[in-house]
Amino acid sequence: MSLPTQQQALDLIDKYSTKTKQHLLQVGTIMKYFGEKLGEDSHYWWLVGVLHDIDWDYIEKDGDKHLRDDFEKIMAEIDAPADLLGDIRSHGHFLPGISEQPDTVVSKYINAVDELSGFIWAYFRMLPSDDVMDIKPKSIKKKLKDKWFAAGVDRAEARNCETLLGLEIDEFIEDIKLALKDGEWSK
Repeated sequence: MSLPTQQQALDLIDKYSTKTKQHLLQVGTIMKYFGEKLGEDSHYWWLVGVLHDIDWDYIEKDGDKHLRDDFEKIMAEIDAPADLLGDIRSHGHFLPGISEQPDTVVSKYINAVDELSGFIWAYFRMLPSDDVMDIKPKSIKKKLKDKWFAAGVDRAEARNCETLLGLEIDEFIEDIKLALKDGEWSK
């Protein structure tokens, strides 16, 4: 399987993502970390992360259009293979018309990383510190109970590390912190 290059993916992000660019880079950084940790193809995992919402700004955050025709057209620009499309689409398994389920290791991880990383980022932006290592799992779990904080984050999806991977959320948050510590994203 021939994969798109890092530059091709970054060019797509520059072309199609304005508001979600930081989220895409953040999720890509985290997915690459987990790919390396598990001995998987870290470039492939990075691609799944950085391209998972490549259509989100283009479709103006319309969940009924997410991961459908516009996604296909955008991904065709880099000749993305079917496996990559399927693993990315699995993070929208709950959307009508999406048949791909999180049934591969990488698809389970993108489902575990996506919502939780967005929630962690929202929390981190409130902190006076610029050191991601200052985030405490206990604080994240407490904020998850506050339905008004980062209200757009699905709380059940934010706990996918437990349901899909069998990993405690505290451990998963620590890994996300390590991934972001030296990653290609900024506060």
